[in-house]
Amino acid sequence: MKINTLQLENFQGIKSAAFDFDGQSASIYGDNATGKTTVFNAVTWLLFGGPSTGAKGYTPKTRNQYGGDVHYLAHSAAASFSLEDGRMITLQKVFHENYKKKRGAAAEEFSGHSVDFYINGVPVKEKEYTASLLEFCGGPEQMKILTMPHYFAEDMTWEARRKILLDVCGDVSDADVIAGAAGLEELDKFLLMPGTANRRYTVEEYKKIAATKKTEINKRLQDIPGRIDEAQRAIPEKTFSLTELDAKLKALDIKREQLTNQKASALAGDTAASDARKRTAEAEAALAEARTAYLSKIGTINQSTQETIGEVQKKLLAVQAEYDETEIVIDRLVREAARIELCREELLKQYAKVQAEVWDEGQAICPTCHRELPSEEVQRMREAFNIKRSERLQEINARGQKEANKTTIERLGAQAAAERAKAIELDAACKQYRQELNALKEQLQVPAPFETTDEYTRLFDAVVEAKGNEKQAGKDVRLALEGIGKQLGIVSEAIRDYQMLKGQTEQAEAQKRRIQELEAQEKDLSAQYEELEQGIYLCDQFIKAKVRMLTDLINGKFRSVQFRLFVEQVNGGVKDDCEVLVPNDAGTLVPFRDANNAARINAGLEIIEALSEHWGISMPVFVDNAESVTHLLDTTMQTIRLVVSEPDSKLRLVLGATQAQVDTV
Repeated sequence: MKINTLQLENFQGIKSAAFDFDGQSASIYGDNATGKTTVFNAVTWLLFGGPSTGAKGYTPKTRNQYGGDVHYLAHSAAASFSLEDGRMITLQKVFHENYKKKRGAAAEEFSGHSVDFYINGVPVKEKEYTASLLEFCGGPEQMKILTMPHYFAEDMTWEARRKILLDVCGDVSDADVIAGAAGLEELDKFLLMPGTANRRYTVEEYKKIAATKKTEINKRLQDIPGRIDEAQRAIPEKTFSLTELDAKLKALDIKREQLTNQKASALAGDTAASDARKRTAEAEAALAEARTAYLSKIGTINQSTQETIGEVQKKLLAVQAEYDETEIVIDRLVREAARIELCREELLKQYAKVQAEVWDEGQAICPTCHRELPSEEVQRMREAFNIKRSERLQEINARGQKEANKTTIERLGAQAAAERAKAIELDAACKQYRQELNALKEQLQVPAPFETTDEYTRLFDAVVEAKGNEKQAGKDVRLALEGIGKQLGIVSEAIRDYQMLKGQTEQAEAQKRRIQELEAQEKDLSAQYEELEQGIYLCDQFIKAKVRMLTDLINGKFRSVQFRLFVEQVNGGVKDDCEVLVPNDAGTLVPFRDANNAARINAGLEIIEALSEHWGISMPVFVDNAESVTHLLDTTMQTIRLVVSEPDSKLRLVLGATQAQVDTV
């Protein structure tokens, strides 16, 4: 594809310009800020919708001297191209502002931007425009690569560059790498998936799995010495024979059982103490029964008075509840009346404010051109203002009649007064019931306590006598039980001591077994770790061999540009990369970003030529800052040089050896 003509209208400061390339390579000369990059941006905007600089939010709108947008203009770029099959195609895009007039508004308002698309002068949808470009030129990414020398080497990610190079030059199979590199024969067994006969991981899959397992195993290996040390410190300094400890515990259990039987016999033979405890219980029961009968007798004395008190209390509670409810109603009525009164005052203020509004004579001046509007338009706007004010006054008056009229306020006041009178009557009734309750409580009789009666004295003395007999009867049994209890305590303490020694000995044996398990585990993990390291080493050797093959294969497609496809790390591993290397004046390969501008441009042209040949797509290539390159790489592509030239205050187009002045405004 070659560009024949380019026409610009109101495009990024260029009011009008026409370029006739005639499908040839050319140079565009101009001083700084004369529009060379704008020409480049126009072509890229036509092809893939963005500027050559890659700036976000790009538009072709023209700016005024203050940096603001110039409005009401159509910004257009149109170009004709010759395709490889001889066909001609004209592409055009027009960027413009949209304005809409809302109902009741005096002027149109800005509502956004839109772009119109044309192919061979026929309007088309954006989708159809994009589909046509995809057919002629490939996708936006391919167009950027084939039109801008720096894009592939600088703007793309290394992963994207690497993928394209592999698509262009082809990949190398794992089998070819293993067969072509010495020492990789054992790699196949590492890649075999566990539990399968012929399914294998890729090298990258295995490396990720092995690296994860190495990290896990290494963490476990680092933990094991500490766990062994912890187990060793848990072993007591002195241990005993478990057989001897079991024999001593068995003998002590027999002794404890004998003492327990003796204690049970002593308790069973204590009949006198049992009879004494029974008589004490009977005396205490008689005292409790007499107390209950006395209290029941007292309750009947005041029964009638208590019933009357209960009835009066119920009446008091009912009247008090009605009084509280009345107070709530009064409060609600007062607050509602105050709210309506406040609303009425606010509406009166609004009415006065709207009534005082007058027509602003400044409305008769156009805010854009500052000229006086036609008299009929001014009259229409003044009438609309008066109608609007009248409608607002009617609306405020209607709200006042509905929401804040005096009748409602007076009605609420009358209701509150009635409720207050009711509350006074209810409060008087409450006071009357409280006086009745006080009089009834004074009638209640308070008899003497049960403890002051002769019956209490007689029954209490019987309880004291029974408890004394019980204490004396149990004295002999207690002495016998105390002796047995002391012996049981000694035997139980000895059993606890031997059980503790047995537990310590069992723990020591368990820790010794645990240490043996940890040492065996450490040995097994170390073997696994070494095997994983061997597998990763073989993978690294495989990757290095494969990268060398790929590097040779890819670099063979280019004349001077080379590609570094991996970086060898300090630990001996390799990291994927795709760095473009350019020869400097001394012939040494340096990264693309470190080369001078001329070397970068020529390297970019070489890359474009190779990719253009592979894809079968040729695009016009734009070389910005071309004045810095004394010898531009000779290619078959149409090349447009953008040259800074201080004497050229207007853009000047040179086709081959022919020089032409471009008519720009």
